[in-house]
This record gives sequence, C-alpha cells and structure tokens, in this order.
Amino acid sequence: MLAQLGFFGLALPAVLLVTIAIVVPLAAMLWISIARPDGTVSLDTYLKIMSTPVYTRSVLTTFQVSGMTVLTCALLGTPFALVMASVGRRLASILLLVVMLPFWTALLVRTYALSVLLQRNGLVNRFLTDTGLVSEPLPLINNFFGTIVGMTHVMLPLFILPVYAAIKQIDQNIIRAAASLGASKLLTLRAVILPLAANGIFAGAVLVFVLSLGFYVTPAILGGGRVPMISTRIEQNVSVLSDWPAASALGVLLLLSVGMVFFVTFLLRRSIKALGGSPNV
Repeated sequence: MLAQLGFFGLALPAVLLVTIAIVVPLAAMLWISIARPDGTVSLDTYLKIMSTPVYTRSVLTTFQVSGMTVLTCALLGTPFALVMASVGRRLASILLLVVMLPFWTALLVRTYALSVLLQRNGLVNRFLTDTGLVSEPLPLINNFFGTIVGMTHVMLPLFILPVYAAIKQIDQNIIRAAASLGASKLLTLRAVILPLAANGIFAGAVLVFVLSLGFYVTPAILGGGRVPMISTRIEQNVSVLSDWPAASALGVLLLLSVGMVFFVTFLLRRSIKALGGSPNV
C-alpha cells in the first residue's frame, strides 16, 4: 500500500500539470461554446456552424488537405523508407540524417523558405521559365497546391520514421524464403514486405492525418487565405471577429474529429485482425 502511494506521489506532479494545462482549458472552451450571456446552456453556436457555408467549407477543406497530405506522404515516404531499410548502414545513417534535418529548423523559417521558392518570381518558377519548360510563371503558392506542398514537407519525416522502423523489424529470412520460392522483387514487395510493414504505414498515416487536422502555420502562409482550414477560421474568429463562442465550438469540433479518427482507426484494426489480416496491424 505504501509503495502504491509512493508511486502515486511520483505521478502527482504530472497529473496536476496535465489537469491544469489540458483538462481545465478544454473544459473552459466547451463551456464558452455552449454558454449564453444569461448563463443558460444552448447548442445554438454549433447549429450556426453546421448551417453556415463558410464553416462547413472550412471543415471540408480541412479533411481534404489532411487526406491529400497523407496520400502524398505515403507515395513519397514509403519508397524512401524502403530504400533506407535496404541500403548499407552508413548510407542509411546519411538518409536518416536527411530525414531528421528539418526538425532542427524552426517551422516558421521552413515555411517562409518554401514561400520564397514557390512564389511567382521564386527559384522554381525562374528555373522553369529560364529552361523553357513553361512560358509564364505557374501559380505554386497561395492556393491548394502550395498548401499541400508545404504540409507534405512538414509531415513527411513523421510518416517515414514509423514506416522505416516497421520495415527494419521484418525478418530477412522471410524475404529470402520468398525469393527462394521464385517470387520476383515486385511480388515480394507486394505480398511480403508491404503487409508486414502495414503497422508502420498505418501508424504514419494516422499520425500525419491527425496532426494535419489542426495545423495552422503552413496553411496560413502558403495558402494565402485561400485555403480556409478550421485552424485559420478559429484564428479569424478570435483576432478579427472576437467571436469566442464560435472559435471555441470549432475547437471542440476539431477535438471531436481527432477522437473520431482514433475511434475509426481502432475499429479498422479490430476488423483487420478479425478477418485474419496482417498480424502487425
């Protein structure tokens, strides 16, 4: 009993910190979203959000950006992780350093660097026009495309790391057995490596999607106000409109969206296991 009380005492500062820094602000945000000036409770703010096209468009755009970010990270990150896992230790260390390098630079600095590269007179458009590939500069920023490029740049390392870890855990004897049975490299990749690495791919996709839902800096700068995500709408409601109930309601909806993603993920994992899918999922 004394040992349990001692462990609880060690955990008490962390519990208090979580309560003060997370639980209390979330409870206050929920109360602001449902409280009327006279002290009564109402869901009018949520009904207004669901019936106003500006807000519904923001919700739809948020899920579109998050989904496209996951897709581009999967298309770029999975092959990169496969290469990292298949090369020698020294080259793999260099590639891992390349993946980790963005974490050593501030997000705001990286985002503004991308805006310099992608703007109308930036290096990318200048290269395309100087080489004759295009006749006039392309709109690479202040739109959906620029937002996806920026989000992929930020989220790609977070997708690569769990995929790389999952591939490295695959027993090489299984891959050798597939090759000895006459399986081609493509068939081995499709039937052996990817199913066994599904756990890492799944974890990376969920991580990227959840983080993308509430991302603010990159869509605000590279979207140029033309990609209205929930996070940017919350900022506008607070700083421009001073509409704290609407901003709080959007925050609650964003939190519920994250919870819904985790719940759907849990159901998918259980369904795959019940159907006899990959043991790693």
